Amino acid sequence: MNIQFKMFILAVMCVFLVYLWLPINDLKTAYADNDDNRSSIAGVNVEGLDRNEIIDALTNAINDWTNEDIRVKGGGIEISIDATQLQFDIESSIEQYKTLTKKPWYAFWQSARVVHIPLKILPNEQIKTELAGIAAWNTDETYNQLLSQASFLKDHQVEAAVKDTTVYENERLALVIEDIPTNAFEPEELVHLLDDTMINPSEQFSLLETLDENITKVNNESLNFVASLLYSAVLQTEFEILERHHQEESPTYLSLGNDAKLNVALNEDLKFLNNTDYVAKINVSKEGSTMKLEITSNTKENEVFVHVEKERLSPRIIYRYSNDLPLGYEQVLQEGSEGYRVIVTRTISRDGSTEEQRVSRDYYPPVNEIVLKSSKEPETTEGSDTSTDETVPNQPDPNMDIDLDGDGLPDIEVPVEDKTPPVYDKGGNVVTP
Repeated sequence: MNIQFKMFILAVMCVFLVYLWLPINDLKTAYADNDDNRSSIAGVNVEGLDRNEIIDALTNAINDWTNEDIRVKGGGIEISIDATQLQFDIESSIEQYKTLTKKPWYAFWQSARVVHIPLKILPNEQIKTELAGIAAWNTDETYNQLLSQASFLKDHQVEAAVKDTTVYENERLALVIEDIPTNAFEPEELVHLLDDTMINPSEQFSLLETLDENITKVNNESLNFVASLLYSAVLQTEFEILERHHQEESPTYLSLGNDAKLNVALNEDLKFLNNTDYVAKINVSKEGSTMKLEITSNTKENEVFVHVEKERLSPRIIYRYSNDLPLGYEQVLQEGSEGYRVIVTRTISRDGSTEEQRVSRDYYPPVNEIVLKSSKEPETTEGSDTSTDETVPNQPDPNMDIDLDGDGLPDIEVPVEDKTPPVYDKGGNVVTP
């Protein structure tokens, strides 16, 4: 009997010791990554504070933290979320803290427990909806990561959980491959900024905002070249073009009507809207002396055809006169070249029907030919008719040969013949002299 009693007492003591050891061990496991020897809630020291003091300390910390937006970034996409949307449950957090740090009456010899717990946050469907709008992200994982960082009032930069973006390369929507112009300076600096860019449904894209301060790393030729590649690719999609400026001069790459330019000083941008129901992805790569840009997606519902209509515009011939040239000589100072009036239309075929959109009407002015001619007249001989009442055909009027600036050229352009090609204004319209 005595032996049985001793065994019973020993068993009770073992159970009692295990009971005391388990809670302490659990706490050490849960918060082993924090070496602070004072209890905290969301990193705020609450050791030795009463309930009201804890409320004040947490409220001040939350107000400071929510002054800055939460930035969620991943897969080439970044959005900002107003941190004040989060609702922190301070009362429940304090109750949890009190429960974990409460010392049983029978463990009076133990020191106070040190715990480091997060703030409790109420569910927020509005934030979850904002995250769900990014199709390339895993909504639940990204949402949980955001709450986890917010519950400890940590960094405002949240790394989104990105899905496998290769699914958005199943269908090609557009493809452009062009030789890099020789005067383009390091256009590859812009490649990594555009490559793997995801464009969500109803999302607006701005090239100036995407390139940001990296614009200063390249020259204008590189900017315009990359902008033209992107615009030419967008033309092959259903995306709505919001802003685009053409180069006015015919580029050496792409066809007329497919070019674009950027101007930081004038805030001239290339903007378009993904007005479809699917996510699009921009892929850019440099292969030797060529650059390749394509737009892909996980689906392709409609076919898009681009048509360019061109009208040739003849250049004018402008004559200038110089007394330095021998009699009868002339010199071409500037070769002329044709201009164009270009109309770009886009046809979208969907569900057996077609929709035609006029995208742009561009004007590329002709380059006038400038010819320098001798202003010397043949010497007259005795008996020749020197009457000033008659003028010699196709000879300049000496009264018009006025050189006020001393450059050797007349300041007034003298038309030599009436068969001058038509004149065009900046809009490409014929101006009647």
